[in-house]
Amino acid sequence: QSATGKAMVERCGGDPHELTSFYVLANYRTPGARFFTKSHAALFVAGELGWPWKMARLAGILPAALLDRVYDVVARTRYRVFGRYDQCLMPRPEYRRRFVD
Repeated sequence: QSATGKAMVERCGGDPHELTSFYVLANYRTPGARFFTKSHAALFVAGELGWPWKMARLAGILPAALLDRVYDVVARTRYRVFGRYDQCLMPRPEYRRRFVD
């Protein structure tokens, strides 16, 4: 994780050394910035992808503890289920500004 990424996670109350999840900091340049982790981060991203992924946000009515357990199971088994890549997919230039190193 970059120094910028660690500082942002820490500023939002996350642990910058705990990188077993991914984080979403939505609208981070505004006073209304929101910080999501684990299942809520995944549901936020799914909602931003549009139809049919947007429907995944409906799972947000379930208890966070249950959603995070499901997230942890998927995170542990994802390589067995979906395979593994040798390289990370890099965002296209028009989307690059949305990512923090």
